[in-house]
Amino acid sequence: MHQQGGNDRMGRQLDAERDAAMAAARRGRPDTAGMALRVLGAILLWLMAGALFWTGMLLPWGTANCDYEQHAVCDNFTLNLAMAISTVTAPSAVLVGTWGAFSRRPGVAPVAWTSAVTVVIVAWLVIVGIAKN
Repeated sequence: MHQQGGNDRMGRQLDAERDAAMAAARRGRPDTAGMALRVLGAILLWLMAGALFWTGMLLPWGTANCDYEQHAVCDNFTLNLAMAISTVTAPSAVLVGTWGAFSRRPGVAPVAWTSAVTVVIVAWLVIVGIAKN
């Protein structure tokens, strides 16, 4: 018969390493309140980005009956820029912000979500500013 002592010690070491890895994984997981806050943040971002996207699509842009001295949107370049801001910014902010809301990376994830919300707000202000001109 062969000895069990060596294998038993190795088994306890593997069990201890497995338990330590599981404890570290549990520490990285957010609790229920943290997950609810992340879901609310993602929903808020999706609503803001959706409003930005549809505002860019539904605002009365156009060059028909335009007084070129009063409105900046009468120019085709400005019209295309305003449409591109909402069409590009909203989906990309949603992707980055949703990743940031649900990622476990402590340094990068909050910055990603915060920057996505900031980009949507700035784009919203630019679009409304262009529409008022």
